[in-house]
Amino acid sequence: MKAIRKTFFAAALAATAALTASAQTRPAATTPAPQPRPAAPTAAQTAAAIAEGKFAIIDTEAFGDQKEGIQRLVAAFQTVEREFKPRRDELQGLRNRYDGLVKEINDTKAVADQKALQAKADQAEQLKTEIERKQQDGQKALDKRVQDLTGPVYQDIGNALQAYAKARGLSVVFDVSKMQGVVMVVDGGIDITSAFIADYNARNPASTAAAAPATGGRP
Repeated sequence: MKAIRKTFFAAALAATAALTASAQTRPAATTPAPQPRPAAPTAAQTAAAIAEGKFAIIDTEAFGDQKEGIQRLVAAFQTVEREFKPRRDELQGLRNRYDGLVKEINDTKAVADQKALQAKADQAEQLKTEIERKQQDGQKALDKRVQDLTGPVYQDIGNALQAYAKARGLSVVFDVSKMQGVVMVVDGGIDITSAFIADYNARNPASTAAAAPATGGRP
């Protein structure tokens, strides 16, 4: 499941790439007096404003941890694992047959009848073609099923993280997962990963995840 998860962790913060504070509006005066146009902020003022913001880090790769991750997301991936196990087992059986044929051909090529060897070679080639087709079709079906099940969960996680950050006055949340690159962390106390996962799981237990029905037949 880890290999499947990695493909989609990068999208976990798609809805929260930039966290901005809501602008506060003020009622206009009855008779507004002309005001001079404010000067553009200097580079020093801009840097000071950024420095005053509150920052935090989060590791989105932890969302898929089977024991300590987001339960709804883990449940979605487990559903995919169960649904695609028959396909994996079928492919493994075909690979075993192919490997057996190849070994038999190599072990007997010096003494076996050439026509018989050629027949086995043709059979092995047909198996190889079938395996490749089933792998390609299976991967397409897998990608679609994962997207169908995890897409809505990731969207909800993004919305929840945005609300979580705003409620705590955070201006920016950096993703420090391995897939997002390296971010130097000076103070580990700004890591909100565990706290956010616990908060999300408390508000969204895995039992509330509605798994979409599988569509399409076997390739």
